[in-house]
Amino acid sequence: MYQVSFRRPMIALALVGFATGAAAQEGGRIDPPRGLWETEPDGIGVVFHVRTRGCGSALCARVERVKNRAGLDAPSDAVGERLLSRLRPQPDGSFLGEYRDGYGAVFPQSRATVVGREMRLRACEGGQCKDVLWRRIR
Repeated sequence: MYQVSFRRPMIALALVGFATGAAAQEGGRIDPPRGLWETEPDGIGVVFHVRTRGCGSALCARVERVKNRAGLDAPSDAVGERLLSRLRPQPDGSFLGEYRDGYGAVFPQSRATVVGREMRLRACEGGQCKDVLWRRIR
């Protein structure tokens, strides 16, 4: 079994699909889309399982597991790394805040939007943006 490094390139931030029901909005309050999400495979077939949770009224996420191309758990220093930080709910139902990618790059102006069972993330830094898709596992 090989060690998967957090710095190992992941697929160029392909759309990260979070599969979830839309963020619930009740009385002006937007509930964070909590759950377990899977990234798209990178160039060698590695995927992250990412757990989202509310942190106060914001949305946060950490890497929970790393899977190799065979679908088996792979040891990785990425486990426990925070990928989403302080994403605050917006009036349109999206979340705006900081995203860190599999390269370790920080995107302080990122917007997550939940559509069906996918979470679409638009990660921006200095005018450069990437789209990421995570799909809901649970």
